[in-house]
Amino acid sequence: MLEFAGMLLDQSLFNALLEAAAQSPRRRAFKNLHQDFAEPVQRVVIAIQPDSYVPPHRHVEAHQWELFVVLAGSIDFCQFDDAGLLTARNTLTAGSALTGLELAPGVWHSIVAASGGAVFLEVKQGPFDPAQPRFFAPFAPAEQDMQAGAYLAWLSTAKPGDQSPAWQEMTQ
Repeated sequence: MLEFAGMLLDQSLFNALLEAAAQSPRRRAFKNLHQDFAEPVQRVVIAIQPDSYVPPHRHVEAHQWELFVVLAGSIDFCQFDDAGLLTARNTLTAGSALTGLELAPGVWHSIVAASGGAVFLEVKQGPFDPAQPRFFAPFAPAEQDMQAGAYLAWLSTAKPGDQSPAWQEMTQ
């Protein structure tokens, strides 16, 4: 029998990533499936804990679509308009009727993990240049901002049609 050549995406990997995410200050852990950032297709398995704040952001280049497929657990995938109005919230759950989605370029988005954390596969066109600017939403706090926790609490329960709070005033 020939030995498998490649990466197996199994429960052992998911458990290891969830444990690493639980120990990480950002409450996330990554496993790149691509060998380097120059590859034309970037593939990464990401574990995220429920208290991890992913600031709303977007990818502005025409080729910067993203594909998300939940492999374990559940995430809420949130989309916003330019003013911070929550326009869509989709719950993606491993093994359910809705396990993934493909996002068009230019859409403000964030994710929130359900209790117990989640693991998902993200696929996007490369190459990826970590030195390129990132486009974070002006209507939400940065990841290290002291209001990030309050914003995540809002995001965890917000419904489509809810307006992003004036985050500068959230802790006043």
